[in-house]
Amino acid sequence: MPDGRALRQAARELPDETLMGLYAVGDGAAFDELFTRYEKHAFGYFVKRTRSPDRAQDLYQELFLRIHRARHAYDPGLPFAPWLFQIAHRLLIDDERRAYRSREVSLDGSPPSAWPAVEFDAGTDRELLSRLLVGLSDAERRIVIGAKLEGVGYAELAVQQGKTVAAVKKMASRALQRIRGPALAEAAVGLRGS
Repeated sequence: MPDGRALRQAARELPDETLMGLYAVGDGAAFDELFTRYEKHAFGYFVKRTRSPDRAQDLYQELFLRIHRARHAYDPGLPFAPWLFQIAHRLLIDDERRAYRSREVSLDGSPPSAWPAVEFDAGTDRELLSRLLVGLSDAERRIVIGAKLEGVGYAELAVQQGKTVAAVKKMASRALQRIRGPALAEAAVGLRGS
């Protein structure tokens, strides 16, 4: 029976695709070899794009967790590296979306932890919403209100507007970007002054 060192040496000589195929049927040594082979490349990919070694480390670990979950879907007839980096790319996009959605922006330059507690009521919410929507065109207002407040799907809004779904999504995205930017700050300042 071969010892662990001989198995590791044999694994080093196998192509990535074979190793992934072996891992898919339960060979832990094959996974260890793939992990070692791609450690620098995958970690470097995340560091370069996030500019944060801590975040890159988290993403790198999540990458191999996703590879573990998708191991049975891997086709050993296809190259391994593009498959791995496709998963890495999707993971990075998911992470950036999560970060974008949870991003807090200070309106007065103070850190979020220093924000005073503000009580909103329906009247304040309506007034803030009115101030935010004032800078949008009629079509943009209908799309934002329909999609974000009334829950109307983009396909239905596209039919109503006589546009493609892609065009409606783009209009909604641009309108929301404008609302989240300076318009939000101006509307909030206007509310404080009233």
